[in-house]
Amino acid sequence: MIAISVNSSMANGLVSPNDMKRGSLLLKTTEDGKMVEAIQLATNVEIDINGPIARTKVTQRFRNPSNGWVEGTYVFPLPETSAVDTLKMQIGDRFIEGVIKPKEEARKIYDDAKREGKKASLVEQLRPNLFTNSVANIGPQEIVVVQIEYQETVRQSNGLFSLRFPMVAAPRYNPKPRIVESVNFENDEQWGTVKDPVPDREEITSPVLNPEKQAKSNPVSLNVNLASGFPIGEIKSPFHNIVTDYKSKDQVKVSLSDQVVPADRDFELNWKAEPKQSPRVALFKETIGQDDYFLAFVTPPKLAQLAQDEIPTPNREVIFVIDNSGSMAGPSMRQAKESLLLALAKLQNQDRFNVIRFDDTYEVLFPSALEANTGNLDIAKRFVSSLEADGGTEMLPALEAALGDQTPHDKSTLRQIIFLTDGAIGNEKQMFDTIVKKRGRSRIFTVGIGSAPNSHFMNRASSYGKGTFTHIGSEQQVRSRMNELFTKLETPVLTDLKADWPTRNQPEENNVEMSPSQLPDLYSGEPVVILAKTKTATQPTKETLDISGQFANQPWTIKLPLKSAQQGTGIGKLWGRRKITEIEGQYFQADNWDVLDQDILNTAMKYGLISKMTSLVAVDITPTRPADKDYSSQKIALNLPAGWDFEKVFGPDYASEPEPQKEASVSPLYSLAASDAPLESPTFAKAKSIPLPATATTAELKMILGILLLLATVLFMLVSRKMLTNGHRP
Repeated sequence: MIAISVNSSMANGLVSPNDMKRGSLLLKTTEDGKMVEAIQLATNVEIDINGPIARTKVTQRFRNPSNGWVEGTYVFPLPETSAVDTLKMQIGDRFIEGVIKPKEEARKIYDDAKREGKKASLVEQLRPNLFTNSVANIGPQEIVVVQIEYQETVRQSNGLFSLRFPMVAAPRYNPKPRIVESVNFENDEQWGTVKDPVPDREEITSPVLNPEKQAKSNPVSLNVNLASGFPIGEIKSPFHNIVTDYKSKDQVKVSLSDQVVPADRDFELNWKAEPKQSPRVALFKETIGQDDYFLAFVTPPKLAQLAQDEIPTPNREVIFVIDNSGSMAGPSMRQAKESLLLALAKLQNQDRFNVIRFDDTYEVLFPSALEANTGNLDIAKRFVSSLEADGGTEMLPALEAALGDQTPHDKSTLRQIIFLTDGAIGNEKQMFDTIVKKRGRSRIFTVGIGSAPNSHFMNRASSYGKGTFTHIGSEQQVRSRMNELFTKLETPVLTDLKADWPTRNQPEENNVEMSPSQLPDLYSGEPVVILAKTKTATQPTKETLDISGQFANQPWTIKLPLKSAQQGTGIGKLWGRRKITEIEGQYFQADNWDVLDQDILNTAMKYGLISKMTSLVAVDITPTRPADKDYSSQKIALNLPAGWDFEKVFGPDYASEPEPQKEASVSPLYSLAASDAPLESPTFAKAKSIPLPATATTAELKMILGILLLLATVLFMLVSRKMLTNGHRP
C-alpha cells in the first residue's frame, strides 16, 4: 500500500540500517541492503470558534531527513462540510500563496514545477472529507511548511455544541472491479468492460504502520480558541485530555494536556451553555458585493415543554444493520454490539424488527420483520452477542437487503433502518446511489462507530436517507448517544418546514437561493440550519425571515428580524460549500453529469474552494533541485486508527513479499536504534484494495484423505486377491 518510486542510482539518498544514529522509518529499495529515510511529518492545528462558525488552520511540516531529494504525498482527513479555501507554502523566510485552479490545470502546473526542480505544493480533494497534500522537491535535511485553512459550522444537538477535527484517514475497503461481458449474437462477437466501484482506489490508499512493529508517527499539537457567544457551563473532550484556560464566561482557550499526540483518532470538543442560557436562535449575515449571505440556526422547543399525550407514538418497523467486518475488531465491535442490544431492549410490543449483519458476506436473521416479543428478541440478542469481527466490508448487499420493503405502501408504520458501522469503505457513491433510488418510505439513521469513522459516508447516507447521524467514539458514550438516538427515532416532531424570505419589490429581482432548498423534517433537539444567498434588499417587502412547520401536530412559526443579524465572516464560502454538496446530490437523479461537473467548477472557482473539480496549487518560481539530481516519491505512512486490529484489517499474510514491479518499489522498516535489527513490517509496495483475510478451508485436507483412502482400498484389494490365489481367506 505504499507507493514509492526510487531511483537506485541516487546514491546520496541511500543508507543502511547500521548507518542510522537515531530512530527513523526506513524504506527498502531495489538495491540490496540499501534504504531511504522516510519523510517525517508534524502537524499543528489552530481552531478559532466564534458562535456557530469555526475557522481552522492546519500547518503541516514536511521534513526530509535523508541526503536525497524527495516528493512527499500525505493523505489526510478534514470535516466533510469544510470549505477549504487557503494554501500557503513557507520556504525559509518566504511565503508562497496558493491559488484555486481547475483540477487538471492545477495538476499540470504542479507536475511541471516538480520536473523543473521547483518547490511546489498541491492540495486535492479525493472525497469531501479526504484530501492529499503533495510537496515536490524537498531538499536534503530540509523542512517545507504548508498551511491549509478551512471554514465550517459547529454541530448542535439537544443543547450540546460540538466540533470534530479528524486526525487520521482510516484504511478503506475497496470492493473489487467487476467485468461485465457483452455478446452480439449477430456476428458472434464478445467483449468485456470493467466496472470499478472505486475508480480512484490508488489515490485513497495509503501506507499504514503496524502498531505492533512500528512506533506511531505524525505528531499533532492542537489549540482551540472558543468564543461561544454565551456563558459556557461545561466543556469536555471525550477522546483526549485537555487543559482549559477561561478568559471570560464565554471565552476559553483549550489545549491538549500532552501538548503533542499521535494522529490516530479524531479530536472532539463538546460544550454546553450554563443552565437556561443556551441560545435557541442565531442569525448571521455577510455582504459581498450585491449579495447578502445568511446563516440561521433555530432550535424548536424541547419536547419536555409539551404534554406527553400530544406526541403520538407511531408503530414502527425497525431494521438493524451491523458491521462485523475486520475493521470493527476490538473496541468498535464491543461498542456496536452494546449499542444494538440497547436498541433491541427499547423496542415496543407493537414494533416489528429484523437484524442484518455483514462482513464480506451478509446474513438476515429472520425471513421478514417479526413482532418485538420476548421470544424473537431473545433470538436476536443471542445472534448479536455471538458476532465476531472478521473479513471484508461488502456493505452494498446488506444495504440492499435492508431497503427491501415487503409492504412499501404501508403509511401507518414508520420504517427505520439503523446502520451501525465505521464506514471504512471506498465505494461511497455506489451506496449513495442505492439509497437515493431504493429508499422508498424507509428512513436511514447511521451510527458511526470507533475512533475514526468515515463521517462523509455517515452524514451523506443519513441525509439522503432522511434520518440523522450519531457518532459513538468510546464505550462510555454508548448509553447516552443511543438514548439520544432513541428519542429521535420515536418522535419526529417538526414536519412540513418552510422558510419565507423577504424580497425586493421588483418581482424580476426576486432572487433567493436557500440551502437546503427543501427543509427536512427535524427530530428532537435538532436545530434548523439554513444557508441562503439573497440580493441586497434596499426596499424589502417585509423585515423578517419566517420559519414555519408542524410541531407535534400543531402549527409553529418563528420570525427572525433580518436587521438584527450579526455580522459574520466566511458565510459566503460556507454557502458555496453547501451549494456544491447539493449539486453532488443531483448526480444520483440525473444523467447530465457534464453539466453538474461544470456547475461545481463554476461554484468552486467563484468562491475559491477546493472541490472534486478544483485544487489549490502553490509554486516557488526559483528552481532549487539541481538538474542532475534525481528524486524519490513517497506516500507518508499513516497510523492505524486507535482500537483497530492490524491483522483483522490486512490479513495474517499481509507481510509477504509483493509481486515483482516494473518500477522500483520500497517497503517500510522501522529502525529502533543503530544497533537494533530492523523489524519487518507489511509490504506496501503496490497500492491496492484491502485484501480479505485468508480464510482456510478443509477442502485440501479432505482431498488428501480421500486419496489415501483410495490407495488403501486398492492395496487391500490387491492383497486380498493374492491371498485368494494362494488358497487363503483374507
